[in-house]
This record gives sequence, C-alpha cells and structure tokens, in this order.
Amino acid sequence: MSRHANTGRKLSRNSSHRKALLDNLVRAIIIEESIRTTTPKAKEARRLVERVITKAKANTLAARRIVHRTVRDQAVLAKLFEVIGPRFKDRPGGYTRLVHTENRMGDNAPMAILELVEKSEKTEPEKKPAAEEKKAEAKKTEAAAGATEKKPAKPKKAKKEAGEKKE
Repeated sequence: MSRHANTGRKLSRNSSHRKALLDNLVRAIIIEESIRTTTPKAKEARRLVERVITKAKANTLAARRIVHRTVRDQAVLAKLFEVIGPRFKDRPGGYTRLVHTENRMGDNAPMAILELVEKSEKTEPEKKPAAEEKKAEAKKTEAAAGATEKKPAKPKKAKKEAGEKKE
C-alpha cells in the first residue's frame, strides 16, 4: 500500500482523538493567541488555524458554518470573525509563527510556541495616582473594621430573671 495523497501526521492517536485534539488546539490559539505544545502538534494545528482564519476573513454565513465544524464554541467563533478575521484582512496568508523552544524536561519532546503573527494589544489597567490609592485603601480598611465589630449583646441576666418569674 502506498502513502500517496495521505497528508497529515497521525500523532499516535486514532482519527477521532486526533480530530478532537487539533480542534482544541485551534480553539486555544484563537482564545490565547499563543500556545506552547510539541512541535508536531503545533505544525498540524498551524494548518487548521491558517484555513480557519482565511475563512473568517470572508465573514459570510457560509464561512461561519464551515468554520463552526472545527470551532464549536460560539464565543470563540465570535472572536474569530469579529476580531481576528478583520485584523488579517489585508494579509494574504501566513497568520501564524512557529517558534521552537527547548525540549520538554520529562521526555525530551521537541517543544514549540505557536502564535498569531499580529497579536492584539493587551492594555494594562491604568494606575491611580498615589493619593487616590491611599484613600481607596483607607475606605476598604474602615469598611472591613466596621464589618468585624459586633454590636453588644443583651444582658443574659434579664432573660434568666424573666424565666424565674414564670415559675
């Protein structure tokens, strides 16, 4: 039997396990925009990610249905079509980058980072001026102190005396 026209790696898995693994890797790349995995898995996932992003650039119902076969999560699908697709609109291909890293410690497996070429700009939360931070912390400590303080309980003697009167 020849191997002509049989593309793709088996990754030591049966077909359903391999498909699920690659679909999950594609989903992770869309969410995180960068993943660390073994080199053969990254190379296989790259093929799918490139195809999915190319479809997402079209942003049609038919394209969305085709991509939905691979990416089964509505939130991830929305990010792909609303954020990632438009980001690569003018790029003719090559949406991912494969960076080889050190081999894994336990089994010496070759590792790689698969990431999108144009990453989103993650903004850091703006820091408040020092004076405002101190005021906010003071309010928090006051609220915490107020919550821990207990109201004085009613004296127990009154209850005992009321109980004695009934007898």
